[in-house]
Amino acid sequence: MTKSLEAHDKLIKDIFSDEFQFRIPDYQRPYSWTTEQAGELLNDLLDAMRDFQTSSSTDNAFYFLGSIVLIKADRIANADVVDGQQRLTTLTILFSALRALLPSKARALTAFLYKEGLGIRDDEPNEYRLSAFDEDASFFREFIQEPGGIQRLVTSTEKLVDSRLRFKENAALFFEEIGKLTDEERASLLGFLAYKCSMVVISTPNFESAYRIFSVLNDRGLDLFPSDILKAKILGDIRKSKDGEAKSKDYAKKWTSLERKLGRSGFVDLLGHVRMIYAKKKQHAILSKEFTEFVAKGMPAEKLVDDVIEPYSDIYSFLKEANFQATEAAEDINEQLRHLNRVDWKDWVPPALSFFKKFRNQPRLIAEFLKRLERLSYFLLVTKAGINSRIEHFVAVIEEIEKEGFDGFSESMASLGLDDDEKKSFIAALDGDIYKKLPKARAALILRLEALKSDGSKRQEFTNVSIEHILPQTPSSESGWLDIFPDTDKREDWTQRLANLVPLHIRKNPAASNFDFETKKNVYFAGNDGTASPFVLTQEVRSLPAWTPEVLEDRQQKLLDIFSRHWGLQLPQSGEESA
Repeated sequence: MTKSLEAHDKLIKDIFSDEFQFRIPDYQRPYSWTTEQAGELLNDLLDAMRDFQTSSSTDNAFYFLGSIVLIKADRIANADVVDGQQRLTTLTILFSALRALLPSKARALTAFLYKEGLGIRDDEPNEYRLSAFDEDASFFREFIQEPGGIQRLVTSTEKLVDSRLRFKENAALFFEEIGKLTDEERASLLGFLAYKCSMVVISTPNFESAYRIFSVLNDRGLDLFPSDILKAKILGDIRKSKDGEAKSKDYAKKWTSLERKLGRSGFVDLLGHVRMIYAKKKQHAILSKEFTEFVAKGMPAEKLVDDVIEPYSDIYSFLKEANFQATEAAEDINEQLRHLNRVDWKDWVPPALSFFKKFRNQPRLIAEFLKRLERLSYFLLVTKAGINSRIEHFVAVIEEIEKEGFDGFSESMASLGLDDDEKKSFIAALDGDIYKKLPKARAALILRLEALKSDGSKRQEFTNVSIEHILPQTPSSESGWLDIFPDTDKREDWTQRLANLVPLHIRKNPAASNFDFETKKNVYFAGNDGTASPFVLTQEVRSLPAWTPEVLEDRQQKLLDIFSRHWGLQLPQSGEESA
């Protein structure tokens, strides 16, 4: 009878032996340990080795390097690594570096990397102890496992990325650190690794039981992402289909490509947004569980990747980067996306994904939708709506988009409209304390105003922007500000409102923030070279002869009118309806 699960504590010399032939399956992520994790592993090994050398009670003691989870049949060497790829790969790089720096033990160290072919036939291959992730397998053999490869890798000037860059960086780290040791210390490290270090090897003959273990274990120093667990489950389902092995490899490559395009954390964010489109409620359990329950349930794995994850991934890429391309309205769309991306939270993304997926070939409809989505998002931002309120609003938008017969005309979408009370509260928030009460909104609001004030002839890339006060928050008595604004309450009230705030690229001289108006506008609000500021709002301030309560009041109303016209916040006349 075949056992369903086995766990054994094994020495490293027995793990990198004929007993195991490890393979990184296609549903795994590529190698991702950085020099931080690899350096920590080496330092831990060296510290433990020295402790063992100076202690008199370590004859029967061993240094534990964690556990690995394998899919492996009894008495068969082939083993798919479900959990433990990072440690096994990093140890392989370490053995390779030791072989290059300890030539007297080269033959012994080669045995940890591969079993040499018998040489009876010229084409008889070596049997490698570890086969890397499919896309990296030949590279790993050539530059890590084969003699002389690691030296060529460390000195190579070829531009590498992702896992191959990690191989090189960690190899270079091991070369540098092991190079500091004496030959005697290197030999001691090899002996310590082989005979005093152990790992728990958990093996199971089928994917289902391995997946259950995989879902709750983490690699040393680098937590599993929800996307890793979903990838294992989805590709595992594909492996069960007809021609599943070949299909699984193809879909693993597609998954890796999508993940690299967005970055690992960005890809996880996407999966969360897709979950919201399907679940339409706040997340309560771990993402991998809820994605499986609400999105993947009942859907063939290939269809899930091809019709859901891949198209939404493509859309999310240009949502994040604001680089949508089309023959018309593309710049309007990207302008809206730039301002939506400045919103502190990203609850607007699921309805945007949903609308883009349905009407991608109708960019003018998208531009109009995003304008109204921006209004709703900024309303919720400046009125400080909580997460539950935001979810309620944006789920309503998704539901309207999904309605049968919906034609994409956002003017008729009730979920994007604001009633009179909401418009009043929006205007009241814009007219109030922006700087202190809305710290997460102030930059987005000022930069939105800046774009609306511009004539549109030049697109500004707003980076490293600070929001600065014209009337200082703590004016000194010598500056003259207290004479212009003698009423303390009114002065403090005006200090934090829209009219008194301008954008600057870099605060060149913080002490200048308390200067009088004439000095401040020519020093503090000038461009980096002393000329006019690149910001229209700031240029306007520099053109004024004085900064008084009357000037602020006039400026405040003009700025509010700009927002009111742009977002349609004018209250309707009698007999009209709000939009």
